[in-house]
Amino acid sequence: MQGNSRLVGLWRFVAPVIVSLFALAACGDSGPDAGPATGGETVCGSNFCISHPDGWVVAENGGTFISFEHSEDPDLLKATVSQVNMEGVVTQAGNSWPQLTDGVVRSFWTLLAETGAELSTLEPRRDGSVASLGTHESGRLWLLIHPVSSRDAIGVEVRAPNTTWSTHVDVFFESLRIQQ
Repeated sequence: MQGNSRLVGLWRFVAPVIVSLFALAACGDSGPDAGPATGGETVCGSNFCISHPDGWVVAENGGTFISFEHSEDPDLLKATVSQVNMEGVVTQAGNSWPQLTDGVVRSFWTLLAETGAELSTLEPRRDGSVASLGTHESGRLWLLIHPVSSRDAIGVEVRAPNTTWSTHVDVFFESLRIQQ
C-alpha cells in the first residue's frame, strides 16, 4: 500500500508538469508553416551585415537596427537585428553587472517574462554568442546575442508562429557578420 501512496504522490507532482508541457507544445504552434529558406539578400547596418531568406523584406533600416517582416504574415513573422547594451539589459532585469553572455540572454528573457514569454533552450556557441529559443504570446521567439565589446552586442530576434521557421532563423543567425 505504501508503494501506491508514493505513486500517487509522484503523480500529483508529475501530472501538472505533463499538462504544462502539452500546453506549451500547443501554444504558438499555429499560423503558417515555413517554406524553404532559399535565396536571400544581404543588408548592412552601421557595424553589421545580415542575410535574410526569400519572402522576408526589410521593413525599416535605421542604421543601428534593421527590422524585417515576412510576406506570408507580416504581423506574426518579424525579425530584428540591432545594437544591444548588455549592461542595460542585465540591470533592467534587476541583476548585477558584469555578466557572461548567457547571463545577458537570461536577463533578456526575464524582462520578456513580464509579457508571458518563457525561455525553453539556451545554446552557447563557439564564436562567443549565445542563441536561445522560447515562447511568447503569438508563437516562438529565437534570440541570438553576439558580443562586440565588454558591454555592447548585436542582437538578432526572430518571431514566428511555430518551429517550422527554424530554418529561416538559421539563415539570419548564421549570416550575421560583425564589422569592427
